[in-house]
Amino acid sequence: MASQQTTTASGPGGGPTLFTRNATGLVRELSAFDAFNLVFSAVLIPVGITEVMGFAPQFWPHANLFLAFLIATPLVACFGLVYLYFTSLMPRSGGDYVWVSRTLHPFLGFVVNFSLTFVFLTWVAFNFTFMLSIVLPAVGYVAGIHASWVTAPSHGEMMLIATILTVIFTAVMVVGVRSVARYMKVTFVIVWVGMAIWLLLMLFGSHSGFVTRWDHGAGASYAAIISSASRYGFHVGGGIALGATIAAMVYCFQVYTGFQWTGYFAGEIKNARRTAVTSIVGGLLASAVIYCIASLLVYKYFGFKFFGSLVYLGLGGGTSHYTLGFAPYLPQMVKFLPGGQVLQVVVVACFLLAIFWWTPTGFLLGTRNLFAWSFDRLAPTRVTDVSDRFHTPVIATVIIGLVVELLNYLNIYQGLGAFLLNVIVIMGLAFIVVSIAAGAVPYRRPAMHAEAPAWSRATILGVPAITLLSVVSALSWAFVIFEALNTGFGGALGWGPMIKVFVAPIIAAVWYVGVSAYRRSQGISLANTFREIPPE
Repeated sequence: MASQQTTTASGPGGGPTLFTRNATGLVRELSAFDAFNLVFSAVLIPVGITEVMGFAPQFWPHANLFLAFLIATPLVACFGLVYLYFTSLMPRSGGDYVWVSRTLHPFLGFVVNFSLTFVFLTWVAFNFTFMLSIVLPAVGYVAGIHASWVTAPSHGEMMLIATILTVIFTAVMVVGVRSVARYMKVTFVIVWVGMAIWLLLMLFGSHSGFVTRWDHGAGASYAAIISSASRYGFHVGGGIALGATIAAMVYCFQVYTGFQWTGYFAGEIKNARRTAVTSIVGGLLASAVIYCIASLLVYKYFGFKFFGSLVYLGLGGGTSHYTLGFAPYLPQMVKFLPGGQVLQVVVVACFLLAIFWWTPTGFLLGTRNLFAWSFDRLAPTRVTDVSDRFHTPVIATVIIGLVVELLNYLNIYQGLGAFLLNVIVIMGLAFIVVSIAAGAVPYRRPAMHAEAPAWSRATILGVPAITLLSVVSALSWAFVIFEALNTGFGGALGWGPMIKVFVAPIIAAVWYVGVSAYRRSQGISLANTFREIPPE
């Protein structure tokens, strides 16, 4: 257990020490399952599979997403091992902020972590909007609810609901990680009971049964959908289109992200080094298995050609000819599963609940990163204040709640979601820097590397395994960036959107330079701080 001391530490003669105090005040009270549950929730499979199956066919209609997940998994594993390596070396709150600042340069560490924090908090706002614009209408469609705030909420209604949710989750996070862990255990069970029912209904349901249900209730026949999509430009090539499948992996990389997040809150995990293995590796394996099974069952039950045709008409190039009364996302397609309406409502409700399941993880990441910056004196000292009752950085939590509310506004009223492509570019660049940092540790911090797990210290032709894995990780994210910019698969691409999104790293760079100058005027050398690993 970490100390709960909250006073500012002083050096000899009353001068300030390297950090704001000698102990974080946070307590290691998260179990191995809690750590796994947090990162597994961040992968957010119900939303991830909805996005992949709904968006990828628009750009790569020949892609087989089951194979895309299979191919992407070992590449993503290299990326996960980078985070596992660093979490084992420096199990402190702040994750890649601490790692990059201690191995490459503090400026890079802060800019990278600030940018990733922006990306991940943006996802909190994105998912609130995704829930209100896609999943909540799906609940209405499946359950037969016709209220307009459910089927087509206005911007004002969306902002009100998102604000209420932001306030609630901010309050939940203030209460402490132990309460959050209990909440997430309950939501984990409910969500995955619903997801298991969804998978089983597709597994045991027949394709012919789906065609019958579709023809009787969708508003257009199965054959008419395929014929219409073909007439307006959709074509599925014969066999497996390997090039399209590989290109579609960019979505796989995107939705996998989250399984490696243990390092951001490692300062509150029991037996952090050992737990990191089970949470990160376990999170990836569970996610890979479920993504592969889910994509395969979608093709098996709905039909590869039909599903692609439907997405093309409803979301892609044929939208001007789409006449059905619902958007063709997976939650809406629950309406055509076997088992009756009760089971259908249970399943679609669990798609909705999944967003509530993951949201505390997004908040936790943001608050702990902000806490880590403050602990190194890059943010006001009060941000590190930890409640003696809740063992929570209350001020940091409130600040993150306000940031999420701002992002809610920008997403709903200013179209932040249209800049998803540019957000992915920022995330990819940041992950490349983290990968480079891991690969450089054996050469820049050899004494630290000597304490690393044995698998990372093994050598191939004299090169440490972690360096080789880091190269694969960096190249994989470079591919994601290239494909994003080349295809434009995630929103508007241009100087305007790119500049707007790149405001985050620009703010981080200016902030770092300004705070460094201010601390020097106080007689505090941040250079000395970043030579040391923060205390627990």
